[in-house]
Amino acid sequence: MTRTPTRFAHQRLDAFHVAMELTIGVERLAADLPRGHADLKDQVRRAASATMRNITEGANRWAPRDKAARFVIARGECGECDAALELVERLRLVPGTPVRRLRQLAERTGAMLTRLIQRQHQADLTGSG
Repeated sequence: MTRTPTRFAHQRLDAFHVAMELTIGVERLAADLPRGHADLKDQVRRAASATMRNITEGANRWAPRDKAARFVIARGECGECDAALELVERLRLVPGTPVRRLRQLAERTGAMLTRLIQRQHQADLTGSG
């Protein structure tokens, strides 16, 4: 009997995959940020990574309330990432890079998280998980 490998719950979420793409893109962008902007570089990297990690943690929690709490944190981190990316964009710190594309990924991730949060709140109210 051949067994299909099990996957963690986060691997089935589009939000996780988009957040992973965002995190990878941010890591590449951070490498191109000029000297003198270490705080911004650190912040954008941390926020992108925290978005992806909190989606992962939330997806693998059992109770809807626990899931929603992690997704709320992820959404906040995603907003923080977008704000840092907007600053990079407005200051024109990395010309020619796809900052706009990264901001679109952040926006898409945030929208998916909003829906995941709503679903978990609904599940919590109905007692389903």
